[in-house]
Amino acid sequence: MTRVIGIKYGEKDDLRYVQSDSSYQKDDFLVIKNKKGSRLAQVVQPDVTVGPAKLPAELDHVWRLADHKDLETHRKNTELAEHSQAKVRELIASHRLPMKLLDIVFPLERNYVLITFSAEGRVDFRQLLKDLAALFKTRVELRQINSRQEAKIYGGLGPCGRALCCSSFLGEFPPVSIKMAKNQGLSLSSGKMTGICGRLLCCLSFEENFYQTSKAKFPDLGTVVETQNGSGVVAGIDVFSETLQVRLTDQETLLTYAVEEVRIGG
Repeated sequence: MTRVIGIKYGEKDDLRYVQSDSSYQKDDFLVIKNKKGSRLAQVVQPDVTVGPAKLPAELDHVWRLADHKDLETHRKNTELAEHSQAKVRELIASHRLPMKLLDIVFPLERNYVLITFSAEGRVDFRQLLKDLAALFKTRVELRQINSRQEAKIYGGLGPCGRALCCSSFLGEFPPVSIKMAKNQGLSLSSGKMTGICGRLLCCLSFEENFYQTSKAKFPDLGTVVETQNGSGVVAGIDVFSETLQVRLTDQETLLTYAVEEVRIGG
C-alpha cells in the first residue's frame, strides 16, 4: 500500500493521486510537477492509502504549496485558453475536420498547450497542428476522446433523472454489452438503452451479476416444462417475483407459476 494525496486539476477532471513528502489540508492549492511541466491542482483527499493496482506506473509529485504568483499565473492562463477557443474552432472548421473542441489547458510555465477534442473516428489533424503551433507559438498536444468520455466531462442528467454516473461517482468505465440488455429483458429498439453519449448505459453493468445469478434458477425461454395443468413452453420469466409464464400445449393463454412449481419436461 502507498500513501498518496488525491488532487484534481479542475472541477470536472478525474481524481488523480500524486506523491508527496509533506502533509497538506483539503482544498489546499498545490503545484504538481511532472516531466512535461507544472500545473496547479487542489487537494481533494489529503491522505490516502492506495493499492498499487490503482496507481499509474509513474506518479506525478507535489512540488510545493502554491503561492499568490502561481494562482495569478493560473488565472491568466485560464483567460488565455478561454479567449483562444474561438480561433481554434475557426481553424478546425477551415480544415473541415469532424472534431469538436472541448478544452484548452496551459501549464504554469506555458511551455506547451494541451487541446482536448472529441471525435468518433481517426482524424488527420497534421495541417491543423501546424496552424495551432503558429497560433500559440509553443508545442501543441492534441488529445482525442470519445463521446462517453465527453459526457463524463460535461455531465448532465440520465434517463433516471439523476446526475450521470460517469460524471458523479463512476471511476473507470465498466464494460457494457448488448448481451447485458438482452439478459435483463430490455428492448433494444426503444432507444432507452443509450445514454446522452449515444452509447449503452453504464448502469446496465450494475445489475448484471444479479440477473446472472437469478436466471440460473430458471429454465430458458422456449424450454418444455411440466406443470400441474400439463406440459407447456416457457414464454416469460420474472426474476423479481421468481415466477415464470408458461404457454400450455394447444392453448393460447399464459399461466403463471412459481419457479419451484414446474419441472423441465422429459
